Amino acid sequence: MDRPDDTWLSDRFCSNPFEQVDTQPNQDIHFCPAAWQPAAIGKLSDDPETAWNSAKAKEIRRSVLEGDFSHCCRSECPRIAQRDLPTREEILSSTDPSPTAACYREILKSGKTHLDTPPKRANLGHDLSSNTACPARGTAPVQMKKYDADRLDWIVNEPYGRFLSKAERITIGRDGEPFASRHFLNFLKAYCSGTEPRKTLDLHTNGLLLTEAVWNRLDLWGHVGSVHVSVDAANPETYAALRPGRKLGQLMPNLYFLGHLRRLKAVDVYRLVFVVRQENYAEMPDFARLARRVGATGILFQRFRDQRMVQEGTCHAVDVVDPRHADHDQLRLILEDPVLNAPDVDIEDLGLPPVRIGAPRAPWSGGMSDAFVQKGV
Repeated sequence: MDRPDDTWLSDRFCSNPFEQVDTQPNQDIHFCPAAWQPAAIGKLSDDPETAWNSAKAKEIRRSVLEGDFSHCCRSECPRIAQRDLPTREEILSSTDPSPTAACYREILKSGKTHLDTPPKRANLGHDLSSNTACPARGTAPVQMKKYDADRLDWIVNEPYGRFLSKAERITIGRDGEPFASRHFLNFLKAYCSGTEPRKTLDLHTNGLLLTEAVWNRLDLWGHVGSVHVSVDAANPETYAALRPGRKLGQLMPNLYFLGHLRRLKAVDVYRLVFVVRQENYAEMPDFARLARRVGATGILFQRFRDQRMVQEGTCHAVDVVDPRHADHDQLRLILEDPVLNAPDVDIEDLGLPPVRIGAPRAPWSGGMSDAFVQKGV
């Protein structure tokens, strides 16, 4: 018997299998994050063109074109869970003249599962190397062994640099720290030296190693479209607690350098990211002020998620967004601060109702002073 979402999906379309690859730490290749679409289409050691049109890749595309979505996890995929996929009829009847819309129409009309063009987007997540703990997931620093990094260089850098040379966006660092990864540093250097500058790179980093010297050594000029820096604190003590052994003062010159790049229009998007949790939620207004001082174009507040703690039923002890947390009401009051009610602030991931416009400003939370921000000490 079909579930309601099966019936809803029967006339829907998802473009991911036709324009995206997602590499995993186990070196599998998927069209989406593995939690959303568990079936791998190949391995990194495969020829990339072969994996892109493997038997499994074609089968997944067929399942989308025929509306059964049999290889997708309905509870994990946000577009399915939120019913955010267009109907096939909407696409076929669209008069949008863009090449992307025309491509979708052609795919639906022809039913093609073998694609002659490479992916438009890639999310490279096969190296989880990092230089700090991750406040979002509670994970410790990780470093890949040199032998394994060298092997990845051999099977990835030239083949995928060529395969993705026309991609519109290549995302690196969502699940690790690219500037702490031997492999990703080598990939970036090879990619930037062999590809024309088109601002295709989307970098996610904690910023500690992204110095002006590194930017110049990798010759990132003209290749980076967006930089997302995970900071998670506005107070030096909080930062040190969430990232043991690191200081906020170490990060500040790099944040200002990125702001300088944005003013030069060397990057289009420069966003600071803050994972909201018990230890730092009171600093949210000060974090927004910090982001604006260093020249960020946007501020993203994300909800704390730790899969292990979720499974143990203990996540609400840290997740202040959870109504069961003792400080949840105080968080709601802080969200009414006008400094957070601005176009450059994104709190959608928190899943809380909109703040009240014109509400009184919340008291200063003890974040860094102007003098600290300006000196970066």
